[in-house]
Amino acid sequence: MIEQAATLKGQLVDFALSPRFSRELNRVFELSHPDGFVEDEATASRVIDHFALEHRLASGETVIDRFLLARPDLSPQERAMVLGWRDVVEGIFEVRGKDKDAVILFNLVDELTYRARSNMGRRAFRPIRKGMFLICRLVPLGADWMVSAHISVFPATARGQMLTEAAEFGLRNAAAVFRNPDKLATARRLLAEQRAVFIELFGAEYIVVPGEELPARLATFCQAIVDRAGPGAETTAPPVLAFSDEMLESETVAIHFDPQTGISLYLDFGLLQELFADPRLINRRRYRETLRSYLYEDDISPAAIRLLADPEPDKAGVVFQKLLKKKGFSWPEHGDALLRQHKARYFESPQLPTTIPVSDTMAEHLRSS
Repeated sequence: MIEQAATLKGQLVDFALSPRFSRELNRVFELSHPDGFVEDEATASRVIDHFALEHRLASGETVIDRFLLARPDLSPQERAMVLGWRDVVEGIFEVRGKDKDAVILFNLVDELTYRARSNMGRRAFRPIRKGMFLICRLVPLGADWMVSAHISVFPATARGQMLTEAAEFGLRNAAAVFRNPDKLATARRLLAEQRAVFIELFGAEYIVVPGEELPARLATFCQAIVDRAGPGAETTAPPVLAFSDEMLESETVAIHFDPQTGISLYLDFGLLQELFADPRLINRRRYRETLRSYLYEDDISPAAIRLLADPEPDKAGVVFQKLLKKKGFSWPEHGDALLRQHKARYFESPQLPTTIPVSDTMAEHLRSS
């Protein structure tokens, strides 16, 4: 199986590096390294590996999709193997030991253990010793895993640095943390507890305040969580939010505790509340352009529009009739399809909590660093 995987992986990478994808691959390198400098071969290898296995092309397809389309000669087993490589584990791993031609790796990010092999065989792991740390990517290989790009190796003495990097990586990549189902269950429990505190404190799942009040309101919320936690209780504070000048200077901001993700902030929400209370305001440019940004900008959750439209669906229908120039638009009938059309990524997979639970070891390290 490892020989078969090595052959197929080499063919897939060659396919990804072919001229047909050069423009998009160059763009990926530009985005990941704006200064044009890639520090080492291992880093470049991981960028290429991500491009080959996970990157969405302009068409919406992946390189794997194109590869399988170009290779009708592959057996069902080979096709299943390549498709399985979409399930990539990227992380920072502590070497817990060796087992014949495999290494036993503990991922500091998701806190799961992986038995990994290399398509180069046992010799790839000869320099690696128990206690060292690896930054690498793994893909499925039967019941085990296979190293999918070059490895960056760090000595056991780099433990502090690796714990810090793992914590930062997890905050940027919640999906990587929540590969561990126990962590996801814990996060959802903490989220429910935080939401109950929010509603008890503010009387609803969202409030609308002047932007200048944001820091004080959220500080009050965080303090309420701490006050309700007993001595020695697990820390449940939500992530610290940074406030841009735009937020602080906004006339109104909605602070929403989404039951799936946690705290979200929506600028100029009060303006849109006025619009959905009086649909005639859609004729004014400021109201119309603000609603357009809510509908079309990818970083605004569909939950924000639901908060506005669901309480008075008839008025919401009139607003979107005028905005979209669709006379027969009905919010109850067409609203969900509209959101799925313009907010597709929010519906492709479950939205994840923004509260990231960490182990006692990680928490102790972060407190002392």
